[in-house]
Amino acid sequence: MMMLTPRAVLFASVACGIGSMSHADVLFNNGPFVTNPTGGTGAIAGQPISQAEPFPENAAGSIGFAATVATDTAAADNFVVPAGGWDLDSVVLFAYQTGQTTPTITAVHINLWTAPPYSAESPAPLPDPLPTPVLATALVVPVTGGEFVAHRNSSTQTASNRPVFAYTVSLNGLPNGGVLPAGEYWLEWSFVGASSPSANVFMPIVTPRAQAFDTNARLRNLLVSGGPRVWFESREGFITGVSEGRPYALPFILNGTALGASCAADLDNGSGSGTPDGGVDINDLLYFLFEFEAGSTGADLDNDGDPSVGTPDGGVDVNDLLFFLARFEAGC
Repeated sequence: MMMLTPRAVLFASVACGIGSMSHADVLFNNGPFVTNPTGGTGAIAGQPISQAEPFPENAAGSIGFAATVATDTAAADNFVVPAGGWDLDSVVLFAYQTGQTTPTITAVHINLWTAPPYSAESPAPLPDPLPTPVLATALVVPVTGGEFVAHRNSSTQTASNRPVFAYTVSLNGLPNGGVLPAGEYWLEWSFVGASSPSANVFMPIVTPRAQAFDTNARLRNLLVSGGPRVWFESREGFITGVSEGRPYALPFILNGTALGASCAADLDNGSGSGTPDGGVDINDLLYFLFEFEAGSTGADLDNDGDPSVGTPDGGVDVNDLLFFLARFEAGC
């Protein structure tokens, strides 16, 4: 479990999180998977298809991988938050259930890691100490509807039995309302979908691989029949003693607000002048609280009604407090 810093404890004591934002931007897109926007034939003539990238030697390729709460399987992939931090609003995930023709996902379990996910039974070498997720219990986010994206198929098919839908999942329930300081993270997810004809939910993979931002996809699944579910780096086509397979990435899109190089929480230079000094520390907190208590314009950081804008509006209220605390926790 990631330990809370004093700033995190302060933030948690004041607010449980930040509300959804109305001006979310695309912060990260892990790569495409629609290989032909009008490639369908027959019953899906002219519709978009997503065909697996084949192995050169046998033209085979994986159609998808499972991440299903009902089977205790999950997926994780990484992203990097630049200097200044991000305020995450939502993630777009892609999934299909074989034979289902309408959106069937009803909830997604979400967690966050600050290191690649491992289990005690993961393949060696294991990191020491063993990493743990940020949340002791995964965040359960209900979802409704879904937007059709493409039909997922093998490298040669154009069938209609695997329609992939995009699901937008709120991340406001993450610690600090989804505000993350700079660093590398792994987003973990698992789907809850229809139980019939099968509860299994699958994800396409980034295709072609050359357009993926990373190749760190990890799965929690079986390594050996009858064994426990464990975290491991998943490699398409891996066969023990035969083939090392090839790494792949999973498509996902992060939406939110880049907090930027300008640091909203850097208010004080240490001498009480209210001049930024390039760092965020207790002096900035004390300066803000003094200004906030006085109702001064120095605490007017936020445009009321939209805690993502950060534009003074001539008034000081709780929105300014929440705006400052989120940025203070992120270190900017």
